Amino acid sequence: MKDNDLQKLVLYKISAFLMMAICVVTIYVISIYVDLFGVCSLFLRGDIIQYNGKVIISIGGVPLFIWMFFFSLRILLRKGMKQLKKATVIGNIWLGFSIASCCLGFVMSFIIPFILMFSSYTSCNTDKLGSYYVIHPNLCRTIVPHDKLR
Repeated sequence: MKDNDLQKLVLYKISAFLMMAICVVTIYVISIYVDLFGVCSLFLRGDIIQYNGKVIISIGGVPLFIWMFFFSLRILLRKGMKQLKKATVIGNIWLGFSIASCCLGFVMSFIIPFILMFSSYTSCNTDKLGSYYVIHPNLCRTIVPHDKLR
């Protein structure tokens, strides 16, 4: 094997490993720092709803990161730098599900504010409470926002 081919192979494997690491870190950050209660409150429809469009988009993108992780793992475990010839059935199904989930999350993040606008909920129009929607504006005073990054 030539030195140039060896360098390309090492770079190819390192890039696959880095892609796997990026996917794992992204999924970890989404699972730890995303407030899932806010997403659940949309479905529970209690007196207080917490909505953030970025959360919906990130949750919708998790299956795509899982697919990229396993695609990179397949590249990492393959001998040489040969092109992947055969796609697996489960890989194609998961890719379709991932793309649909990502697109649905993106579209829903723009539709949900319009649904909340025409519902009985009103927004708490303060800096810290901007992502909260309540049935009665007096409930905005009872909300204690929490920040996972602090």
